[in-house]
Amino acid sequence: MISLFSSMGWYWLVIPLLAAAVGILAVFTGIVRVFSGHPGNGAARLVIGSPIAILGVAASLIALNTQTFVRLTHEAPVAQVSVKALNPSQQLYLVTVQRLDGPKQSTTCNIQGDEWMLSARVQKWKPWANVLGLNTTYDLDQLSNKYTSAAAGNGKTITACSLAGPEPAVNQFVPRAWLFWLLDRSYVEDRNFGSAVYMPLADGAVYRVVITQSALNAEPVNGPAAQANGVRE
Repeated sequence: MISLFSSMGWYWLVIPLLAAAVGILAVFTGIVRVFSGHPGNGAARLVIGSPIAILGVAASLIALNTQTFVRLTHEAPVAQVSVKALNPSQQLYLVTVQRLDGPKQSTTCNIQGDEWMLSARVQKWKPWANVLGLNTTYDLDQLSNKYTSAAAGNGKTITACSLAGPEPAVNQFVPRAWLFWLLDRSYVEDRNFGSAVYMPLADGAVYRVVITQSALNAEPVNGPAAQANGVRE
């Protein structure tokens, strides 16, 4: 429940729930008072408690619905991609991928082409699991080259570097087949697929890659990147 409170403030959900609880308690005690021979006092509790309970429940539902929207549109930083020209006439660039999602790790790769492409294996969860705070997970795969058209890329060399990290420690103790079996029967996973983003190779360009609840996304960070991508600052 920590993730539910962190993005919207715990009080937006807790205070309406407390109000609803107080109202429901007043309604319950009012009914008891009416049937125990104190109709005046019981009716007063019903009159006061009913609107408090209704308003508290309504406010809680609104707060939870807002939290649902936040979780389903959540995005997190993955990496920063920096480009440096090595030999523009040969379309050769040095591309550095700096991880932003954990320990500072960087990978440098010589890429030849018009664009860089970063790919990952993505695991998307059910919407109800997103609401509870289970965001889309991923494993970065590789950084490779791309050309602006198939005709331009035909016959050209493929240049790529692996971005895959070490195997999770749990794989040493639990067979991967068991993990897949558990996921398949937990009804939490929505789908497992490959996702990739690509942006123009330009000297000095810096890009930011993020993961959304659906796939990878990328955006220019500085002027050279925005200019290469056709975006005006």
